[in-house]
Amino acid sequence: MGTKVSTTSFTRVGTDEPHRSRRKAILAKYPQIRSLYGPDIRLLPSILALITIQLSLAVCATSLSWFPFVVLAYTLGGTITHWLSLGNHELSHNLCFYSTFANEMLAMTANFAQGIPSCITFKKYHLEHHYHQGSDVIDVDVPTEWEGRVFNNTWKKVIWVLLQPFFYAFRPMVVNPKPMSPKEALNNVVTIAFDIGFAYYFGYKAVLFNLLSTLLGMGLHPVAGHFISEHYTFALGQETYSYYGPLNYVTFNVGYHNEHHDFPKISGFRLPE
Repeated sequence: MGTKVSTTSFTRVGTDEPHRSRRKAILAKYPQIRSLYGPDIRLLPSILALITIQLSLAVCATSLSWFPFVVLAYTLGGTITHWLSLGNHELSHNLCFYSTFANEMLAMTANFAQGIPSCITFKKYHLEHHYHQGSDVIDVDVPTEWEGRVFNNTWKKVIWVLLQPFFYAFRPMVVNPKPMSPKEALNNVVTIAFDIGFAYYFGYKAVLFNLLSTLLGMGLHPVAGHFISEHYTFALGQETYSYYGPLNYVTFNVGYHNEHHDFPKISGFRLPE
């Protein structure tokens, strides 16, 4: 369990990311796939329901002692807030409304139930992940060389997974910093204002529940396994991997990841088609 891992460096390839050429070849053979392109309004009631459930849980959790409070935050809260994160992933591709502004406003609303302003910054970096998958500096989903050197055995990698929310949040600021946009500032202001109001009316534990749920749900949690399964090289020459199991029911089908990268204009609801 404590031995060093067998792979000590990144796999380098001299070709561009594979999905552009795959998409072209697939569409040439199956042009009807284009009929699946575009927003899917089913995302709206799904996200609103998740927000309502999470905020209700947060209010109910204020009456709990600390142990059941943390257990509830990890189990239900972690699942729901991560589900919302993947809803915001869909919204970053404008897959609910035709209006970019409407998608971003819904994403900011989802952040209310997560307690952390993240959706606009996520979108800014995530689209580059699609256009420049695996490129040093540009694709900040790729762990740094430092992370690979330091977290170099099983137990250290467990710690790395636990700390995944922090690496995911701060890696872009270190590797590829960008100035804050007005929309990011708005995202920060409205989310923090909501947190303050929520704490005022329901107590600090309600906000803490949302924050803890979000952080636990992005770390060592079953629904967060896609962070590793999507792009870590398990077979030489394969850069993206898909998962077709039951966790797709609570992740907007993010497991269909090869399919998503091939066709980012198709909503998660339609990817299995």
